[in-house]
Amino acid sequence: MAVVAVPAMAESRWLACKVTDRGGQVRNFSVVFDDRRNTAGVWDGSSLAEGTSVAITFQAVRATFPNFTMTYNRNDGAFSMTPLGANYGGLLHGECRRSPAPAGVPADRR
Repeated sequence: MAVVAVPAMAESRWLACKVTDRGGQVRNFSVVFDDRRNTAGVWDGSSLAEGTSVAITFQAVRATFPNFTMTYNRNDGAFSMTPLGANYGGLLHGECRRSPAPAGVPADRR
């Protein structure tokens, strides 16, 4: 009996997210994360911003982006953003749910 071992392939997972800012405006976007590569990104419909200082655990995904930091709780889908500037007025809360990759995403991130 022969056993063949193949390397595990990393699979990007997508989340459809929404937050409501202090002015009441709803903001929709997508977040992608990959446990094996330890990467996270935000897709706004036209471009993908890669996160830095990404920490992915069984419970949460945390990452820093140029204009905000984000935390996604895998257990209940809760999402929070802390803008680095004063544009949104502090911590924003919302939610994310698993979704397929959105249209227009680069092929290497699907």
